[in-house]
Amino acid sequence: MRRRIIVALLAVALAAVGPNVVAAKTPFPHAGTPFGKHIASMAPDHPRTHGRLFGECVSTMATTGTCPHHE
Repeated sequence: MRRRIIVALLAVALAAVGPNVVAAKTPFPHAGTPFGKHIASMAPDHPRTHGRLFGECVSTMATTGTCPHHE
């Protein structure tokens, strides 16, 4: 009886936590949107190469929908 309760609790805990663990391991969770695809296509090389300018590009694209250095 005690073992069944423990197994049931473990199953419920894994069912509740499982999807969150999978989502956390997704490197680019918004990669399906045009914004996400653009940013995902540049990482990790673009941020290393352009530093602060990459952050400005992401910010500008998030607010205006365009990336100024790719026009």
